[in-house]
Amino acid sequence: WKDLSCTLSNGLVSEGEFLDITEIKRQQAEDYECITHNGVAPPDQQKVRVTVNYPPMITDMKNMPANLGKTAILRCDAMAVPPATFEWYRDDHRPVENDNTLRIKNEKTRSLLLFTNVTEKHFGNYTCFASNRLGSSNASMLLFRPGALQGRGAGLHARMRASLCVWVSLAAVLLVKV
Repeated sequence: WKDLSCTLSNGLVSEGEFLDITEIKRQQAEDYECITHNGVAPPDQQKVRVTVNYPPMITDMKNMPANLGKTAILRCDAMAVPPATFEWYRDDHRPVENDNTLRIKNEKTRSLLLFTNVTEKHFGNYTCFASNRLGSSNASMLLFRPGALQGRGAGLHARMRASLCVWVSLAAVLLVKV
């Protein structure tokens, strides 16, 4: 067996009938080649793609400033195989739904929360929840008015801690259901 990406020394992975990769990591999802030869017939080779499944891992999220009346975007990127499905939640943990000023756009590896006309009601803490059949991950981010975080830090941190406690509880409930 040969590692076609040559990430391993000389590209040689193993000899024998089976490709045995113990404690596989997602970085090892790639093409391998099986080369057979018996000394009589010409060698034969076949390419095999190895897929490594893993639960979502949110890789990019940022607090975003937004001005009243302008557009804003909150972005949630997640690596996962199979691909993650996304849900958004707001301060009080209600699912975020599309309306005339707010739209959710899900793509293969990311979800976007698009605000077309930011109003006071849009400011707050949003949580992106990414899941697949192997698990889930979540991350919270703020949509805030520039300059609004000075002087409100203590209350803001308390709300974020409360949100975290509720999310830990929600994640535990979801894990128990799985």
